[in-house]
Amino acid sequence: MLTNLYIYSGLGNIIAIIDSLREEVFVNSKDVVSLYSNQAINFDQLIHVLPPKDQNNDFDVKIYNNDGSLAANCINGARCVSKFIEDNDLSASKKIKVSTDGGLWYLEAINADRFSASFLLSDTIKHLELELDSQDLSLDCINLGNPHGVNFKRIDSDLDFLSAGKQLQHSRHFPDGVNFGLANKISDNEIDLRVYERGVGETLACGSGACAAAVIGIIQQEMDSPVKVNFQEGSLLVDYKVESRMINTEGAAAFVEERKIEV
Repeated sequence: MLTNLYIYSGLGNIIAIIDSLREEVFVNSKDVVSLYSNQAINFDQLIHVLPPKDQNNDFDVKIYNNDGSLAANCINGARCVSKFIEDNDLSASKKIKVSTDGGLWYLEAINADRFSASFLLSDTIKHLELELDSQDLSLDCINLGNPHGVNFKRIDSDLDFLSAGKQLQHSRHFPDGVNFGLANKISDNEIDLRVYERGVGETLACGSGACAAAVIGIIQQEMDSPVKVNFQEGSLLVDYKVESRMINTEGAAAFVEERKIEV
């Protein structure tokens, strides 16, 4: 069937959104791969927005990487969903609760261009020392719905970032792959970050990767919350409350285009 595909950008992280609120649309992993490969539509993640199964929530979402694999969290995508809901007047409230495979998103439209997404941290940090083909790698690992491994080292160091990211996807420590972050601490509340996302490769931004790096920085690197996380096309502000274990992110989301697709 023909339907609309809404393309958004969360700091350069390209998010495609399919709406099953106003019409019944069925999407699976094969459809996602077809859109990305056969219909030549560029996106990092595709998010399917659905009516809530639980009446206590406002919406449900299903998140796919562009290789068709499922993801349980996508914080840049969360803000794009919030803007999509706002752009299309799909909620009377600026604050909405969204169910994902990884837990609940608490979203808020702050203004026309800026949005926040909050969620509960349910994991603890684990440290790994790994030997890759030609380099040793120290990782602090945490699961935020998606598995993350973060290394704090200068981004212009001699670490082969892309090679390490590819190799980690086949490590016995990460049977489902891992989002690999390389963080450069600029100050006690600011970092630069590169992220190699499982199922995607290096992306211009990764919201859950920013959260992982910020939380690890606060706990392990004596950084102060909130932490400004810089990507190539903008920054995300991450505030982690140790007592409540709530992670709040704030940043931009922008509409790019609307296209007709066949699914």
